[in-house]
Amino acid sequence: MLSDEDRRRLQDIEAAIRMEDPRFADRLAEGRAPARARRAVALVLVALGVLGLLAGMALLSGVMMLFAVLVTGMGAALWFRHGGRRRPAG
Repeated sequence: MLSDEDRRRLQDIEAAIRMEDPRFADRLAEGRAPARARRAVALVLVALGVLGLLAGMALLSGVMMLFAVLVTGMGAALWFRHGGRRRPAG
């Protein structure tokens, strides 16, 4: 928990940033683009992994299936670690 003094300092810093560069302050306040980008990357990795898995099964390629499982796992881990959670507003 922040003390009252720390809260005042943060408010002063925020006000200074808003006066100096309002667009930058607005981008910081939103904070949504990075999470949206992580979700998109996670979905692309999962989709590529599933397609690779299907191709590996069709070609009976164990190496391709293993690689596809790894890619799918990376995408799922990225989704659940960062992209799947939505931060509460406020």
